[in-house]
Amino acid sequence: MFGFVVFAALAHRLDPATFGVFIVGLAVAEVGKIVAQGGLVSSLYRAPEITPRLADTVFWGNLGMGVLVAIACFALRHPLANAMGSPAAAPVIAALGCVVPVSAAGASHMSRTLRAFGHRALAIRSFGAGLIGGTLALLAAQAGWGVWALVVQRFASEAVGTLVAWHAFRWRPGLHFSWTTLRAQWRLGVGVATSQLLLVALNRTQDMILGRVTGPVGVGVYRTAWKSIEVVAQGVISPFATVAVPTLAKLRHDMPAFRRGYVEMVSASAMVAFPAIAGIGVLADALIPLLFGPQWGESVPVVRVLCLLAPPFALNFFADPALTVLGKAGIMVRLAGIQLALTLLFCLVAAPYGLVWFAVAYVMRAYVTLALQLALLQRATGVLAREVLGGIAPALGAALVMAIVVWGTGDTMPVEGDSRSLGSLARIAFLVTQGGLVYVAVVLAFMGRSRRMQLAAFLRRLRPQRQPT
Repeated sequence: MFGFVVFAALAHRLDPATFGVFIVGLAVAEVGKIVAQGGLVSSLYRAPEITPRLADTVFWGNLGMGVLVAIACFALRHPLANAMGSPAAAPVIAALGCVVPVSAAGASHMSRTLRAFGHRALAIRSFGAGLIGGTLALLAAQAGWGVWALVVQRFASEAVGTLVAWHAFRWRPGLHFSWTTLRAQWRLGVGVATSQLLLVALNRTQDMILGRVTGPVGVGVYRTAWKSIEVVAQGVISPFATVAVPTLAKLRHDMPAFRRGYVEMVSASAMVAFPAIAGIGVLADALIPLLFGPQWGESVPVVRVLCLLAPPFALNFFADPALTVLGKAGIMVRLAGIQLALTLLFCLVAAPYGLVWFAVAYVMRAYVTLALQLALLQRATGVLAREVLGGIAPALGAALVMAIVVWGTGDTMPVEGDSRSLGSLARIAFLVTQGGLVYVAVVLAFMGRSRRMQLAAFLRRLRPQRQPT
């Protein structure tokens, strides 16, 4: 949430073209980050015991790849920027490439912390990185640094994240690097990294197509709309998905418990994510100008279309962790490859018709591949598609009812004047409160008596116990 606040503050100070240039550079850096560390660190979750040789091999392998990525980004900055349709992004690509080895230096430490369920360290890392990186970015934007304010934020955030990771897990790498160990971990690592690369390409392909068709302005408008939805994924779904890897790894030898745990995590994240995403879509006409400024009004219809991604969002975050801990990297790669191919097909056809139809095409692609994902997951893990869909059904139904009620009420309270006026803020507050009450009432009704009793028992366990005197 803090990162989103910083993003909104920067959006008020920077224009869509500046954001578009940065996003093009970030797309290249994200690919480099996965190449450097995406695959090898997964071996630290799966290993029954982390030996000094395995730990050192993963650390030095990640760091070495990070340095190679930085060199490649600098050497190929102009061809990469031209290929993405934004020649002005060349220096940004070179600068963000240098962030990759900084991030790689902390990847092993954070993975080993999370293996031991040290998620408090992850929270401290996220907040500290957001606070320091965001503050420096705002100061740089105020000073007129333009796109380099965003580069400063990225570099500071990754540096703070690495320092916190080293502090949380007090381990210093040795010199036990082994090529034999590296080769032994390479097969799964390559599979995981390839899957992650394809998923990043899935998102960044949209930027590349829009960059070629509309230029950096279109990329900036589209990605700002995407950020409005992504904040829910990062704040609500991603924490569950982060816990999913070590949790499911502990359960992989007890498949009935594994399947129950998977469905419960998907259901819990959907319960919070669906109403938030639906609320953003319904109130986009008021929220976008308020959060980002009036120059981003073109993002409003795009946000409303992208909100239809709520079910694929909730389910996509958990499929990869489940397949990773079971060693099913081949299925991940196959699924990601199909998603990428269909994204290219759908989005290339839609791009000439504008940003809204471009978003519609991506949503259609997401639902086509969701059915395939559920089928492959069921075959590989035994998690039944009907159980997964049944787990998210109460949240989805309640969110739809909430959206209809809020939309109808909002039509009787039109937006007038400045988005930051007292009347506009009061309208948003009323509709958010109304939506929350409607959602809770409907979801409790959908749950049924037994589920309500389970929820009540769970909430009672959360209450602090009175200490004996």
